Amino acid sequence: MGLIARIDAATPSERDRYLDAVRVASILLVVLGHWIVRVVTVDGGELKSGYLLAMVPASQWVTLLVQVMPLFFLLGGAVNAESWRRARDRGDSASDWLALRSRRLLRPTLPLLAVLVPAACLMANVWPDHQLLFDFRVAIFPLWFLAAYLLVTALTPLTLAWHERHGSLLMLGTCAVLTLVVDGLRFTVAADGPWLGTQPAVAFINLVVVWLAIHQTGFIWADDRLPRGGWPRAGLILAGMALLIVMIGWGPYPLTMVPIEGSRAANNAGPPTAALLALTLVQLGIVLAMRRTVTAWLQRPALWAPVALVGAGLMTVYLWHQPVLVLVANVVYPLGWMPITETVDLRWWLWRLPWVGICGVVLVVLVLLVQRFESRATAAVGGVSGRLAILLRAAGLLLFCLGIAGFIDTGLVQEDWPLQLPWIPLLAFLAGLWGLGALGREGRSGD
Repeated sequence: MGLIARIDAATPSERDRYLDAVRVASILLVVLGHWIVRVVTVDGGELKSGYLLAMVPASQWVTLLVQVMPLFFLLGGAVNAESWRRARDRGDSASDWLALRSRRLLRPTLPLLAVLVPAACLMANVWPDHQLLFDFRVAIFPLWFLAAYLLVTALTPLTLAWHERHGSLLMLGTCAVLTLVVDGLRFTVAADGPWLGTQPAVAFINLVVVWLAIHQTGFIWADDRLPRGGWPRAGLILAGMALLIVMIGWGPYPLTMVPIEGSRAANNAGPPTAALLALTLVQLGIVLAMRRTVTAWLQRPALWAPVALVGAGLMTVYLWHQPVLVLVANVVYPLGWMPITETVDLRWWLWRLPWVGICGVVLVVLVLLVQRFESRATAAVGGVSGRLAILLRAAGLLLFCLGIAGFIDTGLVQEDWPLQLPWIPLLAFLAGLWGLGALGREGRSGD
């Protein structure tokens, strides 16, 4: 039996292949977008790094098509709902379930840090004067997703219980109103401070509210209660588009659906705004409209096999795509292996295909090497239960999020600290992994 046939035979009949396909497609589109927006040009013989959305503002329109993180949170809600229901039926506790989910989600970060932290240490202490085209902050930034996604995942036992008792419409409506209130403050009085990074501090309330609302919508997907028929689904698309036209065209909302690196300009994703909720309606309508046709296609083993293969290492693909970009850019451009233009012109665009090809090959090699950290089976942590386990998971989640925030702030280099490493974020991150149960022993497969 060939590989394709084995993959098809090993796939449970009840598995939602379309859900997997959409998740894979959304992450691959994120990867492609991140690889393309990074720009290297030459000015007077000196290499310069840049960001496409800032250098070519007209390109910000494309973010309406490539900002697909809402789909991952939405479908993640469907997956988490089904997973927690199965665990609950088995009699598993919420803390044990979160430990199992955390392991599959967070174990791939271990080889990532095992490579990036020594590399950052080496650059900071051995070649401190060497300027990288893209530094370690670029490599580590995708970790933000883990903090946001793990937070809404940890709330699943509570939010799903509310959904099963009261439905989700009230919660979704409340989240939408709160999002608009926060946006109003963000674009008016809060614009004068205080700020957190490049955005008003109040805006970060929506980092929880918006992603929680999108994740909650996934519960409705899991119950198969989303709109059926062509017109209702078209209505979602048209309603989302109309809201975006009003918000962006006449309202205070910016065009770009992703942050513009190094800029204090507003955006609709970092932190998210109500415009991202409107975009979610459009994307939801589209994926629902395509569901029946694509599901039928995925019954063909030759089409399902690549989805299953990529899906098995999807988190590894996501975590390593930016380090691959940093590695490839800092090798091929200084060595002259790829032509360099003075501006983002036609020649620059023509060279995007080989650039993506090189990054893709390197990423495939890395994924083959480290994917086992994601796919390896693990068992629940023993020794704690009840309130102590809940407190341990809560503390772990807090420390994990603080560790990621620290990494993003320092870029893995902290001057005046031993070896110039960010020891406090690093220790918080590892303690968070332990508290979440992500560092347990080998055993049975997580759900």
